[in-house]
Formats: sequence, C-alpha cells, structure tokens
Amino acid sequence: MEFRVRDYEAEESACALQRSPATDHPLTPFPSSSPQAIFDSKKVDRSTTDPLGAHITHLSESAHDRQHFPGPLERRLSSEADHVSKKEWALFRSSLGQKFLYSNTISISPISNIIAGSSKDYKSLAVMHMDELEDEEMIVKEEKKVITQKEYVLRLQELKGEIVQAWRADDRIKALKLSIKVARLLLDSSVLQFYPTLFMLVVDVMDMLGDLVWERIKRKSEYDDNGTLMYSVPDNFVSADICSEAKETCYNWFCKIGSVRELLPRIYLELAILRCWRFLEDDFSCILHRLTMMIRGVADPLASAYCHLYVARSARILHPEDAGYLITSLNDITMHLERVIMDREAINHRAYKDKRVLISLIEPPIEWIMKCVFASNSQVFASNSQGYCDLLKDFGLWRNLSKSTRNVACLSVVLHYLLKQLPAEVLSISILDIMELLEQTKDISLDQYLNYRLLGIRLCECQLPSSSADAVLKNIMQVISQYHHLHEYLSIADAYLDIILYHTLDDCLSTMLNGILERAQVKGIDEIDLECLQSILLRLVDYFNDLQNAFAMGHFVEILDLLYGTSRIVISAHILIKATRNDRICDPTTIRFLFERCQILHDSIDSSSMKYDYKEKADIISGLLFKVDFGSERERCLTFLAECRAAFGRIDELKDTLVHLVNNLAVSSMKDTNKFPSFLKSCMAFNEITIPSVSNSLRRLNLYIETAEVALHGGLVIHAEGLLNYAISCFECLDMATGACEEGVEYQGRKLLLLLSYPSLTSSTIKMRILCAIIQLTTSLSQHKLPYHAQSTTVAGNDRLYYGELSYLQELTSVSNLALQNLDDVIEQEPHLATRGKLALEACNCILLSFKVNDRLSLRCSRFMDIAKTCLHLDDKYLLSLINFLDKKLTKM
Repeated sequence: MEFRVRDYEAEESACALQRSPATDHPLTPFPSSSPQAIFDSKKVDRSTTDPLGAHITHLSESAHDRQHFPGPLERRLSSEADHVSKKEWALFRSSLGQKFLYSNTISISPISNIIAGSSKDYKSLAVMHMDELEDEEMIVKEEKKVITQKEYVLRLQELKGEIVQAWRADDRIKALKLSIKVARLLLDSSVLQFYPTLFMLVVDVMDMLGDLVWERIKRKSEYDDNGTLMYSVPDNFVSADICSEAKETCYNWFCKIGSVRELLPRIYLELAILRCWRFLEDDFSCILHRLTMMIRGVADPLASAYCHLYVARSARILHPEDAGYLITSLNDITMHLERVIMDREAINHRAYKDKRVLISLIEPPIEWIMKCVFASNSQVFASNSQGYCDLLKDFGLWRNLSKSTRNVACLSVVLHYLLKQLPAEVLSISILDIMELLEQTKDISLDQYLNYRLLGIRLCECQLPSSSADAVLKNIMQVISQYHHLHEYLSIADAYLDIILYHTLDDCLSTMLNGILERAQVKGIDEIDLECLQSILLRLVDYFNDLQNAFAMGHFVEILDLLYGTSRIVISAHILIKATRNDRICDPTTIRFLFERCQILHDSIDSSSMKYDYKEKADIISGLLFKVDFGSERERCLTFLAECRAAFGRIDELKDTLVHLVNNLAVSSMKDTNKFPSFLKSCMAFNEITIPSVSNSLRRLNLYIETAEVALHGGLVIHAEGLLNYAISCFECLDMATGACEEGVEYQGRKLLLLLSYPSLTSSTIKMRILCAIIQLTTSLSQHKLPYHAQSTTVAGNDRLYYGELSYLQELTSVSNLALQNLDDVIEQEPHLATRGKLALEACNCILLSFKVNDRLSLRCSRFMDIAKTCLHLDDKYLLSLINFLDKKLTKM
C-alpha cells in the first residue's frame, strides 16, 4: 500500500472554527476590562464577605419585617407556641444534664427517706400513718444511707409508677401523698452537683400529675356521669365555658394542695397543676405574682432558684400578658446570690470554691428566666422601642450609674444573660451606658472577661457607628490591657476583631497583636488558647487582599511561628489557599515564607493520613507552585523547583507538578536563542531524575512523553528518543532501557508491536488502538513535511535527513504492513460480536485515513465493512457514516 499524502496545515485550517478577537474575557463578571473596571472588581463587598456586614444586612431585614407585626398580643393559647416551648425545654433539659453530670454516690437524708426504701420493702401501717400525718417528731431516726444515682433514678421511676397505679385505681389521695413526698425531695440540697438532675427527675413526676389532673377536670367538663359527651371544650376556652361541677373539682384540688404544710412541696404541686387555673380564672397575673412571692419563704438559694425556674416553665403555657413575675424572680435570685457573694465568714479557699459551684448551679435558672422575659415581651418590644427601656428600668439598670447606691450594681452572671438576650440594636444605642455598667460590675459570680467577650460578639451583629466604635474600642483597649492571662486577653480580642477590621482601626490592631505576643512569650500558648488564636489569624488572613500586607504587619509572623499542632497546619493551609488566589507571586521573601508553609503541610503527612487529607494538601501545594514566578530568572526558578523536589518527597503527585513546571520553563526559555540549549539540557536532566521516582507507571509514561515532546521541540533528538524508550519501558512494565538510534527510525514502532504478544495484554480494544497508532505514526513519518519537527538550524529533523531515501520508506512500509496483519488477527480473535464490529470499523477508518485508495485497499476495507454489517445493527450511526465515506472514496478511484 502507498501512504496517503497529507497537508497538515491545510487540514487544520479547513477544520478550524472561525475566530474573532474578544475584547473581554468570557468569564469576567464585568462588561468592560478597563483599568477602572478591574479595580472595581477587586473591591470587597462587606455585605457578602464580611461577617459584620452580613449581620448588618440581616438586622436591617429583620427591622423591616418587624414593621408588619401586629399591636399588643391578645391572650390566646397557640399550639405552635406550645410546641416551640416544649422543644426549647427539651433542649434545656439535655444541656442541663450534660453540664452537671454527677456520678458519685448520694447520701440519703431524713428528708429523702422515701428513696431509701425499696418498692418491695413496705413499712408497717403505723409508720405509714405517721408519715401521712407528716409528724416529723415521730419519725424513727435511722442510720445515714448511701445510694448510687442509678438506684436513685430507679426508685423515682418506681414512685412514678405507683402514682399512676394509684390514680388508675381511683385512689387519688394516695397519688397526691406520694407526689408530696416526691416534691419534698427538692428540700434536700446537701449534694449540690446532683440538684439539677434531681430537679429534672422530680419535675417529670410533677408534670405527669399535672396532666392527670388536667385530663380529669377536662373530662368532667365534657362528659356527664354516664360517660355521655355533653360539650367539647375548645383549645382557647375561657372559664365561663366550664360547668360548675368541673370548677368545683378543680377548686377542690387547689384546696388539697393548699393544705400541704411544707412550703416548697406546696408550691411545686400548685405549679404542677397551674394550667388548671384556666378552668377557674381568665387572668393569671395575680396567681403568678402570689406564687413568686411565696418562693421568698424558701431560704435555700439553690432550691429557691430552681423553684423560680419551674414557675417560669409552668407559666409559659398560660401566655400571661404581664411578665412582671419573671422580673421579680430574677431580682429575688439576685438577692440570694448577693448574700452568698457578700458572706464574709467563708473566706478560705474551699468555701470560695463552693461559692463558685453554687453560682454555676444557679446559672441555668437565670438563663431560662431571662429567655422567658424576652419571649413574653417580644411582641410588645417589636411595636414599641420604649419597651426595652422600661425593661431595663425594671432591672434597675436604666439610671445614672455613677449615683448607684447598691453595693453590687448588677451581678456579672445576671448581666451576662441580659446581654445575651438584648437585641443588638438596643445594645448599640445604649452601648456607652452598658460599658460603664460593665466597669462597675466586678464580682465572683462570673469572670468579667466573659461579659466583655459576649458584648463584642453581640455588637458584631449590628451596625455600630464609627463614633461609637472609636469610643468602645478605646475603652476595650484599656480594659484588655488589664488582663495578663493570655486566654482572657485572646477571648476579648477575638470578639472585637471584626469591629476593628470593619472600621479599619490599624492602631488598635497593632496594639492587640503586640499584647498577644507579649503574653504568649511569657507563658506560652496552651491548647485552650490555640483555637481562639487560630480564629484571630484566620480572619486576619481573609481580611488582607494582598498577603504581603499581612506579613508586613507588626508581630503577625512572630505570632504565627508560636502556633503548633493542628492549628499550625490549618493556618498554613489557609494562607496557601489565599495565596493561590493571587495572579502571581514574585516577591522572594513571600515565596520563602510560603515555601515554609508548604513544608508544614508536607511534614504533617504520614502513613495514617486519610486519602482525602493527603490529596487536599497535595493540591494546595501544587496550586501554590504554579503561582510562583521568578520572571526572567529561569535558573533561579529551576533551583527553587529542585529545592521543592527535595523538600516534598512524601507527596508523589507533586512530582508531576514539578515536571510540568520544568517543561513549561524549558519551552519559555526557547525564545532566548543564545542561552536556551544549555538551560534546556538542565531541564531535561531535572526531569530525567524526577520522573523515575514517580510510583505510578501510567503517570510516569505520560510524563516521559510530555518531556520527550519538549526535548524534540528544542532539537534534543537524543534526549527525546531516550525518553520515549523509557516511556515504552513503562508501558511494558519492564526495567528502564536506553535508546538505540542504530536500530532504525521505526525502532519505537517495532517495540510497540512486541507488546501485542504480552500475555498480560488481553484487551482487543487496547491492541487495536496500538496498531492504529503505529499505522498513523508511519504515515506521518512518510510525509515530506512532518507535523512536528525541530526548530533548529544546527540539528536536522527526519524530514530533512530521510525524505526520499528508499530504505527509509521501505522500513516504514514494513512496519505498517506488520501492523495491518495484526489488525486482521485482532478482529478475528474477538469473540464478542458488537466489539468485533466496532474493531472492524476502527481498522477501516484508520486505513482510509492513512493510505491511498486502490484495489487492494478497497478489498480489505470491504471485508472489514462486511464484518461490521454482520455484527452491528444496520442503523448504527458509525457504520452508516463510514459506508458513505467509503463510497465517496471508491467513486474517486
């Protein structure tokens, strides 16, 4: 067969799409590429990238929404609100249990003697009668017993079951008496850490009793004595809707509970059935205030606080219009805490520690009640901004603080949860007064730095005016300087950093970083400080568009070097990702700094690293290497890449990146005709050393081929042939072999033909691709003008060396004939019909593109087409297209 003559340039021109110059990049978001447009595109949109701006946008939307709220909320019972309340309570219970988990044994006091007995250990009738009379003087004193928490819980579950059993047996007196004994357990606060758990256990029993009483009275309202439905009570009923018999039963229950002698059980039992007041009354304000005032008779601070908590929890279902009882509860709790704090008898370390434990146990009631205060008044506040001022007056905070006559202006712990609930816009309006209040509030109830931190976090949720921001931050910088412990300093700095960055207060930022460095150098950085410091550094990196500005900032790099562990890795990765977003990195100091960050990422990889973690770090380092630019200093760039090869040996994929970069460097150097030959050889030597260390044979093959193309493009024929030999050796999975030019121009093609005899090569599709590639290669080499040739005046390409040589053409023909023979074998040996048909079409297509059409070729192609027709559907698009192409070729013969 005779090779077909190809004009590659004409074919490329004929197949190329029509092109037109583009004034703008197709991916640019701006219609113009003018310098001003480019400058505008780099501006930061604070509402989308800056968290402070996002909060401002959110607040403005919220303010707009609140304009559509109705006026004062009329009293009603909302099932949706009840559902939210129950969900919040469930979350509160869960957090309370996790925060105050108590696993030690519990001492049983005489108050808790009902827990000491077992459900199978019944007392005598006389003792039971004495218990029912609640005659404390006649109770037999026993030894102090100890019980585990698990046993305590099981015993309470037994009591809960006994109450249900007695209720079902219509023994409601027994159910009530057992409930009284359960409520009495809350009188015992001897084991402080167990009290929150005990409260939740007892409240479960109280809620169950309340449900039983509610259902009984409601049934009395709806059914007669014969069980006939007389009236269906709606959800939003009023007391006038309830029959007199049901009201009498309800009133009787309150009378029974009112006769309980001990105060705390009496309050809990009335709170348990509190919603039953709806059957009797329509206004509950007096009832709630009465119960709140009754709690003042409970002297124990812990028991009193949790009783106030149960008032707030039980009252939410009634949706009272007046939330003044909640303010009273908070003020009463505050009074108790003030007495605890001001107690001068307990001055030793242990007593101080017990105080802190007691205060921490009282925090949950304060938090819940404060949340209820704002939930109860949210509609009023939304329609009347003066409502917040009135609320602060109720707390005694809206006044001239300098003239305060109280010893404790406001407890830190109460102020903390008030700051947590106050809307951000209210905080921003009264920020200076609140700052003054913070300065005066110093007690052991809560570390004051936590309040400063919370205030900063809340201020980031609103748009703080520049004038206020300057005053606030000036005050904060004075406050923060007084904290010598790094953790406290970082906690406050982290909270106010967004405000500093938003208002571009560089002096404050410099002072803050200096303070961090001074404290970190004195005592080092603990694990607890790393997370906060990491947060600060991450936001600083995000703030600066140009990382060089961050590196030039005072103490930034010094603080960065103090990091260790995971935080050091996270910050390094974040810096590198930010760096890859820039166009080019040319500054030598910046390149060295980023190289060190890459080393940190690389050194964090070990055998235990997850696959995705390994790949992520490899991609980050590779992305940075593509951005490094040494300009015209190519030798310096090659030296840098060699340093990277030595430093990042654990990441195999990085070697691919280094090879690609060196090849790009080599191609760019060809513009300099004086120096590029020696530099090109250095690049080839770099890759010849680097590629063999790549573990994956397929990637190694591609890298050899890519480098060979660069070598051939630069006129290094010997290097190119050697690299191709290495590539084929990779494909063969054999040891590396050196080139052999004396074997002839088709040495590589013959080596590829040898691959077809390998037992491991069983895929007929791959064999067909190899054979077609060999045929196309011989066709290209036979042309007068090769598609690829050396651009060198000193080194002659094959088109100049061999074209017209008879032996050269005979060698090409010999190799192509061997490939054609193998085509027949591959097609005939394929057992699968559809695959055989596809292979026949591929072979026919390759022959038509490579050789001139003659009788011999037409016979071979016709035979291939007959095989394809018998193996494929006659409507196959590839088959029909090739039939038309073959007919046109044969017509031109």
